[in-house]
Amino acid sequence: MREFLLILRGDGMNHLSPDELQSLFSNYQKWVAELGEQYLAGQRLEDKGALLSAPKEDVLTDGPFLASKEIIAGYFMIQAADQEEANEIAKRSPHLGLYQIEVRPLVFPKMK
Repeated sequence: MREFLLILRGDGMNHLSPDELQSLFSNYQKWVAELGEQYLAGQRLEDKGALLSAPKEDVLTDGPFLASKEIIAGYFMIQAADQEEANEIAKRSPHLGLYQIEVRPLVFPKMK
């Protein structure tokens, strides 16, 4: 099995009502239960943060200031046999539709 990072891009949950958030959370719990040991981790990120760059001098910018579709809102780490299986897992995520989901394989497996 390989490890993959599912990166949620966008501001999908910011406009949801409390009932819609609860429904999404319930669907998320079902999705995680279906994945079982294939689900390794996941977390929603706060909207605020900082953007660091260092071409010649350190620059710290409050953010995010990207277009909303480029905001990284959260992530999931999963295990899958290959890219195709990881893509299929992402397609079943209850977050698809609210967010774009980028599916990226990790180069190095986590240290045990």
